Amino acid sequence: MNKTIAALAAILFAVGFSYAHAEESEKESFASALEETLGHLHALELNLNESNSELARTHATHPIAELYESMKPELQEHDADFDAAFETALSELADKTIDAPREEAQAAIDEMKSLVEEARTLVVGDELSSDPNFRLALVRTLVETAGAEYAEAVEDGTITEMVEYQDGSAFVWRAQQIFSEIKADLPEHEAEEIEEFFADLDSAIKDIAPIENVQIYVEGIEHEVGEILGDESEEGGLHAYFEGIEHHLAEVKETYADGDSDAALAHATKAYLDNYEFLEAPVAQQNEELMEEIEIMMREELRDMIKAGAPADEINSQVDAILVKLEEAEALLPMEESEEGHEEEHEEDHDVMAPLKQVESGVAPEEVQCNGDMVLIIKSSTGSPACVKTSTADRLVQLGWGTRQ
Repeated sequence: MNKTIAALAAILFAVGFSYAHAEESEKESFASALEETLGHLHALELNLNESNSELARTHATHPIAELYESMKPELQEHDADFDAAFETALSELADKTIDAPREEAQAAIDEMKSLVEEARTLVVGDELSSDPNFRLALVRTLVETAGAEYAEAVEDGTITEMVEYQDGSAFVWRAQQIFSEIKADLPEHEAEEIEEFFADLDSAIKDIAPIENVQIYVEGIEHEVGEILGDESEEGGLHAYFEGIEHHLAEVKETYADGDSDAALAHATKAYLDNYEFLEAPVAQQNEELMEEIEIMMREELRDMIKAGAPADEINSQVDAILVKLEEAEALLPMEESEEGHEEEHEEDHDVMAPLKQVESGVAPEEVQCNGDMVLIIKSSTGSPACVKTSTADRLVQLGWGTRQ
């Protein structure tokens, strides 16, 4: 009898946990739509300041056209009258802001912002909305969506889709706002790294950097958020990470000598983010001072030298010094006999044309090929293709941004 009761209790607990998890996931999806709405309002304000009525109108109408339908069921369930007021405000936003006196337009925007906060309280609740981990998950989603928008907007250093480019910029802006509000509540080390990646991401977007460079910084933020939230995994043997670092540092030397500082910075970032991050904990267990020394040399000093345009011989010396320290660290760690599979992560991706170029050459959007482990997703509102990470695709589909092929 006791076993039966215990089994029943376990089942009820599992069901309750599953329901709570699903409910929080739905609230995260709803909150993400609200954050994107705030991003569009920010872009609307910027375009009004520049007297660009066409782009302002696009951002004023995007929330009602692309986001509201995903929010409506929750709003209806919680308060049908508020839902009606929210829908009306979104529908009238363009008429109240485009070609209106700037003060009146701002009043309408501020009213919409207030309604967004009311919707947040109504559906998500104040307690969950103020939880640092919940808000950090929103930061990750915004940055991932921004990366997908950027990939759709830029081709060969040129902005081909201005609206999507502004979407990406606005979502990064909103993600930075949230991060600045919760930074003090996060682990200091990871928070500092997220802040650095945000600075790099912001600069890369403003400089219309190659898509792969922007994706590195997006993945950097995603990785650090994952570490804080406890959903990062470490796969493969330790030796493979050392090999990955050596490969990327060799590329740093070669690409920097060729005058391609962007590629050199990308490889320096990958050496740290995709490899050394996974070595920090085991190295620190043996020699914490050495771990921190290598981290500073890779994450800060080398990348800062590349950004500052240091002479090539100084870059080479820094790389060589890092490699010496890495040898010390590797000697401290026990190596695993079997490390199959991880080396694939460090092989060069087979290059294919950018998604938009493939479409221009006659390839149907749903037939577009993606590099490496990237997957194809079709944006629901435009039908255009984008190549993103599997985890990013899953979240974008959940948010209604697009459909995975």
